[in-house]
Amino acid sequence: MSEPKVFSSQALTIKVREDGPGFILEWTGKSNEREPGKFITPILTEIMEKAGQNPVVLDFGNLEYMNSSTITPIIRILDTAKKNKQKIKILYKKALKWQDLSFSALTIFKTEDGQISIEGV
Repeated sequence: MSEPKVFSSQALTIKVREDGPGFILEWTGKSNEREPGKFITPILTEIMEKAGQNPVVLDFGNLEYMNSSTITPIIRILDTAKKNKQKIKILYKKALKWQDLSFSALTIFKTEDGQISIEGV
């Protein structure tokens, strides 16, 4: 397995590591930029292109905070994954109220076949 790639912008860090044929993106710190999509979207787009039909996990369990603007690029990548029949899983910390509120709202993207899953752990 290769070394993880680390992307940082202000207080947000996204660590990307290969997991077999797929990828895990671990989000840490805080996403409080006014336009976080400028940083987040290129990373998500590149990983989804590299992953193809292999699974991608977005792990938000260690994220301390994200503003409402951060959810937009996440919704866009879920929508793209759904259209392209790509596998994506969102993991969040259910015990953190703000994460539970933010990510449970994304369950509308969840698919019966598990192609897209949103899981509070």
